[in-house]
Amino acid sequence: MHLFAIWMVVIGSWLSALWILIANSFMQEPVAYTLNGGRAEMTNFGDLLTNPHVWVQFPHVLTAAVTTGAFFVLGISAYRLLKSRGDREQPLRDLFMRSFRWAAVYGAIGVFLVIMVGHQQAQHMVQAQPMKMAAAEGLFESEDPASMSLLTIGDEPGRRDVFSIRIPGLLSFLAYNRFEGRIEGINDLNAAYQAQFADQYGPDADYVPPLALNYWSFRAMVGAGFLMLALALYALYLLYKRRLMTKRRFLRLMVWAIALPYIANSTGWLLTELGRQPWIVFGLQRIEEAVSPNVTTGMLLASLVLFTTIYGILIAVDVYLLRKYAMADPHAKEDDAALTLESAF
Repeated sequence: MHLFAIWMVVIGSWLSALWILIANSFMQEPVAYTLNGGRAEMTNFGDLLTNPHVWVQFPHVLTAAVTTGAFFVLGISAYRLLKSRGDREQPLRDLFMRSFRWAAVYGAIGVFLVIMVGHQQAQHMVQAQPMKMAAAEGLFESEDPASMSLLTIGDEPGRRDVFSIRIPGLLSFLAYNRFEGRIEGINDLNAAYQAQFADQYGPDADYVPPLALNYWSFRAMVGAGFLMLALALYALYLLYKRRLMTKRRFLRLMVWAIALPYIANSTGWLLTELGRQPWIVFGLQRIEEAVSPNVTTGMLLASLVLFTTIYGILIAVDVYLLRKYAMADPHAKEDDAALTLESAF
């Protein structure tokens, strides 16, 4: 029954993620609609479900969830391996060595798939939301072949580079699987959008998202992802060589590595939502058009305070329970049951 409950939570979470991402994908790449007096109305439910954005976003989220679970188990297992000393704790050491081994395999596969699906997602982004990619790369001017930024310090108000270290052709490879191909820059894209939407928003409207936040969110996400891949592969190597227990510094590092998937997931979502700005629904509705006249600033503040308080309490309870059961002896209940049975006789 416990295992059945676990699987129901997993399947329910996957289905929840799917429907959330179907809604979010409409905001990123609207499909299956017609405008009726300024109101977007769905024309085909099947086309909504097969939105191409869903099928690069959904696998990315699922594999990120796999990676998060794996690194959580790796971190807890590493903590317990560090604490287990002496022959008396050999059963615990065996238990957590086994959980570490499976989590390392699971994590290596998960993070590899995250990176592969992320590559497909980036290629789709270049076609569907080129401004998001340009902002993530700090690419102010169009290039062919396009270089990938290792470090860019830009003048955001002036929309130009101040200092930049770039790898030639690598951004074209990311977008087209070849070391050539044009990537539109921020300035050219902004000018194109100004011309395209001049009738709706005027010729001087701005279509550039927050550049620094997008640029560094992208790097935090990608950096955390590749660091997790390196850690998972090194863990597999140590397991293969039977040297894991001799690398206590690495085990300590794996405890802190629990944070890496959370960093990658959070910064990935920042890029997803901030990179779409100034649109609420890409190409259809800007942020200022989505402000409800029926919601006051007081109501907004009250809801933010309420949700922050509720989720803050839930986070505190969650962390307390996770820490409690991560540190608990998994054999304690069995020992207690054996003592109870013995005392009964």
